[in-house]
This record gives sequence, C-alpha cells and structure tokens, in this order.
Amino acid sequence: MRSSSAEAWGRFFMRYDRLHFYTVDPGAHAMACELVPLAIDMGRLGDWFGEGWAAANESRCKPVSALPRSLTPKEAVLIGTQTNVARTQIMLRELAKVGAATIFLFDHWKNYAENFGDGPLSDVIVVPDEVGRRLLTSALGPHAEVRAVVLPHVAIEAVADRILASKVSTQPGSVTLLLDPTEAEDGLGYDWRTTIAALAGYPAARGWARIAVRPHPRQDAAVIAGEVATLRRCGIPADICVDPIEQLIAQAQEVWGMTTVGLNVALAVGKPIRSFQIGRNGKGARMSNPHIEPFVIS
Repeated sequence: MRSSSAEAWGRFFMRYDRLHFYTVDPGAHAMACELVPLAIDMGRLGDWFGEGWAAANESRCKPVSALPRSLTPKEAVLIGTQTNVARTQIMLRELAKVGAATIFLFDHWKNYAENFGDGPLSDVIVVPDEVGRRLLTSALGPHAEVRAVVLPHVAIEAVADRILASKVSTQPGSVTLLLDPTEAEDGLGYDWRTTIAALAGYPAARGWARIAVRPHPRQDAAVIAGEVATLRRCGIPADICVDPIEQLIAQAQEVWGMTTVGLNVALAVGKPIRSFQIGRNGKGARMSNPHIEPFVIS
C-alpha cells in the first residue's frame, strides 16, 4: 500500500478498537485484501466474514453466522459493496440491532442510493474521492454527506502500482475487453451479450491483431466463449482469456470494457480506454462511472 494511503486509512482505523470485515463480491474483496493487513499491523483486526464469491475464494473468510451476537460501538464492521443490495440492507439492520458501528465501503462510483434503499444508512460511508462524495450527497441528501469520508481506493492503487512495476511491454495491435456480469433483467438497456453482439458491427473492432475478452470473475468463461465465437465468425480476432487482469491491462494497446473499475486502473497507468454501453437507458446512465463517461460509446 502506498505510504500516503496507509497513513490516511490508519488514521481512520484508529477510531475503532476492533475492525471486522464483510465481503461478498470481487471488488470488495480486492479492497479487503489491501486493508486487512493494515488492520493486522495495527492490532485491530477482528474477523473477516464472507459470503458468495468471497467465501468461495478466500480461505480466511469465516461464515457470516459466526458474527458475534453482541458488538460494542467501538467495534466496527466494514461492509463492502455487493450486487445483492437487499442482502446489504439486511446486514445493516442486523448490525444496528447488535450495537456495532458500520462502515460502508464503496469500491466504485455508481449505484449510491440503491445500496441502502429504505433501510438505515451506515454510520460511516467511505467514498474514493470528492467526485464520490458529491454523487453520494446528490443521491441521498445532506444527511448522507455528514457520514461520508473520502479515503483512497487502495485496490486500484495496488493493481496500478504492480502494472507499472512489472515493466511488461505493450503488444501492438492488442485490445483487452473487460466484461461485467450484467444481464438483460438488470434493466440497463444493454448487457454483456448485447455488448459483444454490438462489437461485431463496430468498425473500430476491426484491424486489431487480437481482442482478448476477459470474463468477470463471477462469469462462466465457457458461456462467454460461445458468444465470442460470433465475433470470430465476423472476422474479428477475439478469444477468451482468463489471465490476471493486471497482465492483460499491461499488455494491451487499448483497454475496453463496460463499467468495470478495471477501466479506472487502465486510466491510472495511461492506457487509452473505451466504455461500451450501447443502448443504455436512464438507469444505465446512472450506473455508469463518472471517470469513464468521457470514453463512453452508447
């Protein structure tokens, strides 16, 4: 972790005697992987609880059923974002009942209001920058702004630093396409299938030596491969690649995606990006990331 980020997060962690972590999806997991060691070094780590993807991929995660039945206000539970916002709201209500302080950690710049719904807000809401604070206030009102704390996005920093330190050479003519696990029923006006289909008729997709399509960690690569085959039939040199995302970003001449935070990583290391949100509706626009909006193709 960068020293400045460790100092900022360390000052924040000093507010609490113990910190528990709760993660489900890969974005929150990546943040926890950077923050848990800091909590250990400070002697403040309680336990790391996980469900879903995190529980299946992180041996350090304990089942949520093991969460203590009673917690003091000086013990905080740091809750990462997840796509199942209803589960987030249940967790916030349950933790309020046992007296724990809650810290909700955004690992992206979208979906601010949906995470809380009509339920209680977290005691503290961590956003990555002042853009996030402004969007949070706009979505939830002044009562949310007073809970907001701006702290560095340590997962983006960590991946960007590894890419820059790797000295991996860019492969001319190569594109990395990072998918999101969006489906039609998400109601964005587009999804990962329509994105791949649209690329078949997108002129800028032609003339490249290779387009490496990287499934999201929660996607089945075999299912993605079936759709990617349509690109090859159209003469577009696309293939599935599950190499580490930082390696694919480092090698790419350009990085394409939908709304993944991986595009923010690419920007951080100076890679040109394109965000495909073709056919998006109002909800789709709200779910986009303000930092990638200048590069959106809709």
